[in-house]
Amino acid sequence: MTVDHVVVRPGELALKGRNRKGFEDCLLRNLRAVLRPLGVERVERRWGRFYVGPVNDARRIAAAAARVFGVVHTSPALRCANEPAALSAAAAETVRRWLAARPGTGDVPFKVRVKRADKAYPEPSMDCARRLGGELQAAFPRLVARLDAPELLLECEVREEGSFVFVERLEGPGGLPVGSEGKVLCLLSGGIDSPVAAWLMMKRGCRVELVHFDAQPFTGPGSLEKVRALARVLDGWQGDTRLWVVPFAPVQVATKDLPQPGYRTVLYRRFMTRIAERLAGRRRCQALVTGDSLGQVASQTLENLAAVEGARGRLPLLRPLLTFDKVETIRLAERVGTYEVSIRPFEDCCTLFQPDHPVTRGKAEVAARLEAMVDVDALVEAGLAAAREEDVARVALG
Repeated sequence: MTVDHVVVRPGELALKGRNRKGFEDCLLRNLRAVLRPLGVERVERRWGRFYVGPVNDARRIAAAAARVFGVVHTSPALRCANEPAALSAAAAETVRRWLAARPGTGDVPFKVRVKRADKAYPEPSMDCARRLGGELQAAFPRLVARLDAPELLLECEVREEGSFVFVERLEGPGGLPVGSEGKVLCLLSGGIDSPVAAWLMMKRGCRVELVHFDAQPFTGPGSLEKVRALARVLDGWQGDTRLWVVPFAPVQVATKDLPQPGYRTVLYRRFMTRIAERLAGRRRCQALVTGDSLGQVASQTLENLAAVEGARGRLPLLRPLLTFDKVETIRLAERVGTYEVSIRPFEDCCTLFQPDHPVTRGKAEVAARLEAMVDVDALVEAGLAAAREEDVARVALG
């Protein structure tokens, strides 16, 4: 018996038909990149599964693999030959380990589930499950059979490449492997929404670069440090993340005395969109991404969203949170790991110089007429020229 493997199960890649191999190749590269720092030298790919092992710390490696997009579940497992006696020994050893970690004398409701993908194995799935259940009850008197909501669920996958016995499934994010659907640029603030929007685009296979519009000296350095921390969390989901910081104070100074101050936030967002699109072109990104949620704040009404899009050129502007309410977004932020960072106090550049009565039904033509009073092209060029790339790993850990 070879102990301590990890079973990695991809999700919707199985639905990709003739394109399946390309998606699996991408997932294989991403798994290797994530697991290599943990000492994993080889990831085995078979039909519908990836395997890692033998390894010394299967639980740790399973947890790391469960953070890779395209993975729906991982399991630390014992691997054995496709023989009834070998399967019995692996099942007994797995249960022995499980019970040893939970000392006591009380009954443990349990169930055995067998999935026989290798039809050359001599026992049908149900017969094998019943046999293993009986053997385990005889060997471990604490076990009590229960088909509904057992405390211990022992699973056995019998496949051509071997049998795998496990008691745990770690949930992965699902989706598509990062890099399988191109690259996008996400406008990242210090709030709750935009980091979640970036994560959702990663889930759909996009490599995400980040751009933050920095309002210093009107904000303190803590605002930028918070964004760096958010970028670091997101980097843990895709790796090799690029964070761009664009000084935004010149735009705020140039527009603060324009008439109709209610349009100020709309104007800010139009400038951000222009600068971000130019940066996206330089970085060969195929779309812009924002954390907009329809009707959540005054700047996110349909009219204001349309007024902002009026400043966009040819790139698509994607809003993965458009229909989410705040509770849904917060739940996702907690799962992603950005929520605790996002709720730290910070000053957003769009809230600075905020008028008492921001426009809620803005019009692109009015915004354009106001912009004609400043040198839009010069401000965009200056912002683009001042954009700087930051080392996400270094600045967030410093």
